Amino acid sequence: IMIWDLNNLQYIGTLRGHRGFVWCLCTSLARKVLCSGSQDKTIKIWSLDRFRCVETCHGHTSDVMALLMLEDRGNVVSASDDKTIRVWDISDVSRGITCVTVIDAHQSSIFALHRLGDGLIMSGSRDKTIRVWNSNTWQLHRMLHPPHYDAVTAFALDEKSGRFFSGSRDKSMKSWDTKTLEPMHHILHTHLDWVTSMCMGQGPNAGTIFSGSKDGTVRVWDAATFRCKDELAGHRGPITAVLTVSNFLFSASHDRKVRVWRIDRFGDR
Repeated sequence: IMIWDLNNLQYIGTLRGHRGFVWCLCTSLARKVLCSGSQDKTIKIWSLDRFRCVETCHGHTSDVMALLMLEDRGNVVSASDDKTIRVWDISDVSRGITCVTVIDAHQSSIFALHRLGDGLIMSGSRDKTIRVWNSNTWQLHRMLHPPHYDAVTAFALDEKSGRFFSGSRDKSMKSWDTKTLEPMHHILHTHLDWVTSMCMGQGPNAGTIFSGSKDGTVRVWDAATFRCKDELAGHRGPITAVLTVSNFLFSASHDRKVRVWRIDRFGDR
């Protein structure tokens, strides 16, 4: 795990400890910790004060593919290739981390987690389904229909419009109503290959979706119309993650590069 200063994009340091690929990260700024999930089946908790590992969480029997921080609850939610979701109590890291819930969540690997609000969390899986969970009881609230045609890999939430978006290996994206959980739009062939990652813009770009793909491009979408506004090319491998911070978009790729894009404005394709 490499740490960078966003003010000047300078390298700060490297966190070493996992014995396999690091698939996912999440942070608690209130507790000043970073959580990482890995191919080595563990979740590591890192102090952002000391930049060292303070706890290693064991329990999953395969790769940890997604992490979600529930800051207000003091919980980290993890999803794995082992088809389960685990909930961890990190309210007091100094006293250790405990697993408080294990859910047999899907019929295949779980690739994505996202908070929906109103005590709901959604998960996306290789089994093609999106499932919504009550985070108070950790019972299944609803399975969304119709499913994608292939694995669900990514989510993005537009709270202002009351919609969320799902991306899939079937190369499509869907929009859903956050209240009714009913589908609204389904756009096929959004990329030339799998959709691997998604995020929403911030500030003046709040109504914009960014999608990364195995085809090596990031595409820019109007969230209201699902119209493609631009395509960002430059990576020489599949995109693995996208993230917006203010007027910047960060994209990571199998080409071992992180690219930083100015996203003040876009032209129509």
